[in-house]
Amino acid sequence: MLRPVKRTRLYEDVVAQIEHLIRTKELCPGDRLPSERELAAILGIGRASVREALRTLDSTGLIEVRSGQGAFLRNIGVDPYLASIRESLSFLLDVRDDTLLELWEVRRGLEEQIASLAACRRSGKDIRELRALTGEMRLLKTSSEAFVRSGIGFHRKLAEAAGNTVLLTLWEAIAGLIEKSQRRIIGIPGQSEEALDKHEALLAAVDAADAEAARRAMREHMDAEGEHLRNALLDAGARGTSRNGGGKTSRRAKTGEKARKSA
Repeated sequence: MLRPVKRTRLYEDVVAQIEHLIRTKELCPGDRLPSERELAAILGIGRASVREALRTLDSTGLIEVRSGQGAFLRNIGVDPYLASIRESLSFLLDVRDDTLLELWEVRRGLEEQIASLAACRRSGKDIRELRALTGEMRLLKTSSEAFVRSGIGFHRKLAEAAGNTVLLTLWEAIAGLIEKSQRRIIGIPGQSEEALDKHEALLAAVDAADAEAARRAMREHMDAEGEHLRNALLDAGARGTSRNGGGKTSRRAKTGEKARKSA
C-alpha cells in the first residue's frame, strides 16, 4: 500500500513506493495509476512532487503517460536498462583506454560459459547459422568492418544457442561495445586469419556437442584477443596517444598478462 511521504526529496520516495508495488506485482502491465491529484492526496504531498516522480518513472521506461488519459504501467522489458548500461560503458570506454581490458575480463568469463552451454543445447539450425557466419568471415577477411560485424554476429548466435535468457541479456548489454575493442586490433597483421581459425575451432567443438572443448576453444580465442588488445594499448601508450596515460595502461596490461598466464 502507498503511505505518506516523510523524506526530504519527496519525489524519490514516490518513485521507490511505486517501484515496490511493481516488484510485488500489486501493479501489473497495463494498470492505470491514480491521477496526479489522487496520488498527491494519498501520499500527502504536493502535485509538483508527484509530477516529478511521474516524469522520472516515464524516463526509466516503467510507465507511459498518455495525454488526457493518465499514467499506465508499461509491459516492462530489458531494453531501457540495456541502453543505460551501454551508454554508461560507452562513455567510460571513450575516456579510459584501460576499461577496454576490464571489458575483456568480463567478456572472457561470459563467453566461456556461453560456449559450454551452447555445445550442450544447440540445435541443427543453430549449427547451420553459425557455419554460415564463419563462411561470411572467410569471404570478408579483407574488409575489416564487415569482418568484425560477422564475428560479433557469430558470438551473438552462440549466445542464443546457449538457451539462457539472462546470459543473452548480459551479452547484449556489452555487444555494441565489443566493436570498440575490435577496432584496436583488427589491423594487426594476421589477426583476421587467426580470429577465423578460432571461430572455426569453436564451431567444431559446439557441433560435436563437446562442452569442455567449446569452453577451451573460447578461452583460447579470448586469450589471443586479450593479448592483441594489451599490445595495442601498450603501443598507443608508448606513442603518447593513450587517453588515460601510458603508465596506467601499462600496469593494466601487465596485470592482464599475469591473469592470462595463471588461467
